[in-house]
Amino acid sequence: MNQLFARKSLKVLLDEMAGENRLKRVLGPVSLTALGVGAIIGTGIFVLTGLAARNYAGPGLILSFVVAGLACAFAALCYSEFASMAPVAGSAYTYAYTTLGELVAWIIGWDLVLEYAMGSSTVANGWSHYFLKFLGLFKNSATGQALITIPLWLTMDPFTAHEQHFDYQTAHALVVSDAQATVEGKAPRALPFTKEQGVHKVDKVEVQFTRESLEAAKAFDPSGHSLGRVKKSLENGLMFDPMTAPDEKLTNVKGGLKDGYTAYQETPLPFHFTFNAIAIAIVTVITAILVIGIKESARFNAAMVLVKLAAVIFVIGAGIGYVDSSNWSPFLPYGWSGVMGAAGVIFFAYIGFDSISTHAEEAKNPQRDVPIGIITSLAVCTVLYILVAGIVTGMVPYPEIPLDAPIAGVFENKGLKSASVIITVGALTGITSVLLVMLLSQPRVLLAMARDGLLPQSFFGAVHPRFKTPHKSTILTGILSGITASLFPLEALGHMVSIGTLFAFVVVCAAVWIMRFTNPDLPRPFRAPAMHLVAPLGIIFCLAMMISLGWQNWLRLFGWLAVGLVIYFLYSRHHSHLGKELRGELAQGGISPSALPRRGTGDHES
Repeated sequence: MNQLFARKSLKVLLDEMAGENRLKRVLGPVSLTALGVGAIIGTGIFVLTGLAARNYAGPGLILSFVVAGLACAFAALCYSEFASMAPVAGSAYTYAYTTLGELVAWIIGWDLVLEYAMGSSTVANGWSHYFLKFLGLFKNSATGQALITIPLWLTMDPFTAHEQHFDYQTAHALVVSDAQATVEGKAPRALPFTKEQGVHKVDKVEVQFTRESLEAAKAFDPSGHSLGRVKKSLENGLMFDPMTAPDEKLTNVKGGLKDGYTAYQETPLPFHFTFNAIAIAIVTVITAILVIGIKESARFNAAMVLVKLAAVIFVIGAGIGYVDSSNWSPFLPYGWSGVMGAAGVIFFAYIGFDSISTHAEEAKNPQRDVPIGIITSLAVCTVLYILVAGIVTGMVPYPEIPLDAPIAGVFENKGLKSASVIITVGALTGITSVLLVMLLSQPRVLLAMARDGLLPQSFFGAVHPRFKTPHKSTILTGILSGITASLFPLEALGHMVSIGTLFAFVVVCAAVWIMRFTNPDLPRPFRAPAMHLVAPLGIIFCLAMMISLGWQNWLRLFGWLAVGLVIYFLYSRHHSHLGKELRGELAQGGISPSALPRRGTGDHES
């Protein structure tokens, strides 16, 4: 039991940095800030915006970014203080080990595996959608067909293909019998409205289908889940397009499901199986770059950051003239619960700043540069996020924001194809840089755990003799992330990353707060202001967003942590360096470092 709560001293952490098996200090404040911006601006804004706006918050997405940004600001201050005190690899794992003990450290380290590995998978999945849109920009002028095409069954995870296969058939079978909606709280009226009525937005759309078509749909959908998804999509579409006939809108819904149906049907395998080969390809390329070296990776990232910042600024500048304030009404269609739910989803967009702390060991002057990188990158990205959320939700009604490649899709909706090209290129570049930082950060956490004996040192602690990178764990991370990205849908991956990251932030806020009481005299090159207010608020905000993600994601989190505990008790507890020291001292003197007597030693027995 002593080992479970044994803590690693800061002195031991810093002494470990004197050895040869350490990472090179080559990153300055600009490189660290670029790494942070590189990890922050990407999938969250370029990919998850559509999902968060359509299914959770509507125009209230603006407030969702504010809520998530506040939570991150509190956590960022805590990260900055601890990173300046312990400039070593490991991030929240290392901080927990020095304050809360080995068991909690293992739990948070295992949680960081969830954050970065699943984060890499989410980013790779989102990258594939923009890459397909990029290929679609190059068409034969005579036929209008794309010059380069990829079979659909190689572009979609099996779960999405399976779902869309059934939804497409359900939508094909359904026939609308009646559709009504209310306007400004008045009695329901039949849809569609005429142009003379001049109604462009309605509330509480209710669509009914013919009994015969419902019976036909049951053949494909006995459970009714597919019917519910199609009905919700149709009603959301009619809310902002009441002058289109419901049956025509149903045809549009069906058209959006056709790719999944085709992918499911056209697979050449003897069974219906699809996977995202594009995601595997991009993860393979980035993994190869990361094995070469941190300095080369940082330069590659810095170039991509400049391109995507230009793209984000272009979105704001080009889109502001197309904002229609009526699209912001109702501002909170799903209430505050929707705002908090969206905050939990798009929280993924902010996780880049904490990855800076995993590179503290590679910073030239970590006590100064790491806090600068964390706070600067978060501040810049929060402002840009809020502006982009306002532009996108103001340009088109929120139900019309595409789920895949949403920002480029919004500009296409306005007929701005040239702008869509710029955004697509910027998004591809931006998401690539996020993937690079995610895949860069994961092996550093595994390296820190291996140094403590919690993972096999020969594999996870190996540093390449020439490149000075954790090459073995980098390759393993790439393999697992690529496979996961190819087989699971974007939404499920994003939720797993968000809840894992929020949990890590809770632990960091708690750990730094505890350090103020247990080690008040330790040197703190960066001292977070109002710690007794900042840390509790960070914990409360993060827990609130975790709750908003729903019980399914909590269940997945607990399942993941349960697997981690099995590994800890079967392997890590027995191989822990700190545990071996404790057992050695107990064997020799009967007294543990915490002065608790060993049981069964005569006079010392309690």
